[in-house]
Amino acid sequence: MERKSSDNKYQHKDFHISQNILMGFIYSSFGADALINYLEQFTIAYHKPLNQKMKQGNIGALLDYCITIYKKEEWPVKITSGENYVEIEQDACPGISHIRAKGGKPCPNYRETYLTIYKTICKGTPFEYIFKYFNDETGACKQLFLRKEGK
Repeated sequence: MERKSSDNKYQHKDFHISQNILMGFIYSSFGADALINYLEQFTIAYHKPLNQKMKQGNIGALLDYCITIYKKEEWPVKITSGENYVEIEQDACPGISHIRAKGGKPCPNYRETYLTIYKTICKGTPFEYIFKYFNDETGACKQLFLRKEGK
């Protein structure tokens, strides 16, 4: 029998546990500003292709990313979009839910995995990120990406 790693189902959920451990370490050792700085640096490096597409005004790239990531999460989410916006609403955060289900506790400032990452993805683009609300216990939230001149 021959088997490759690509034959296995992608388990994105466990990424949240390792990310939460790292965030907790940075937060407790160096503080909230260092955590935000780390998330900004990570986002600039990891999401550079998405940021470059968005710099060209391509909101479709953002929509595709959001649809893909929530599909990997196997997470119910309401995504609405138009020519100038993408809005995401969820009853709970897949990361927080998985961390809690495995007996963990989300890092203080876990919300920064949304706020800092998405603001950084939008940096230098014609879009802005608006964090409408976030529940720190469940991760229920509403997010809006809006073309600046489309307000």
